[in-house]
Amino acid sequence: MTEPAELQSCPRLASAFELFGKRWNAVIIDVLLQRPARFGELARAVPGLSQRVLSERLRELSEAGLVERHVDTGSPITVTYSLTDRGLSLAPAMQAMREWAAGTEDGSESGPATR
Repeated sequence: MTEPAELQSCPRLASAFELFGKRWNAVIIDVLLQRPARFGELARAVPGLSQRVLSERLRELSEAGLVERHVDTGSPITVTYSLTDRGLSLAPAMQAMREWAAGTEDGSESGPATR
């Protein structure tokens, strides 16, 4: 009888979950998948998210190459946040998460992808 293969974690996946495991990051991405938004719109769209934390999370997501900050220097100055192509590429994963989350609304402990 042969030994089972050694289990391994994927470093890239671990890195992705380090970013998305932070509270609010995935929710901000999900909101920005709807359309670009100003800071105040994002703050209103995510109840319970403070402006300080929103600012931090937008900076992190920008540094990760997922969110862009656009400044319109007209009068008044407006700042809009949108997803980069890399951020937009998360749409299928976010849709899968929404479907999984909808499957847990019945009170079960697992989503629809159970065995």
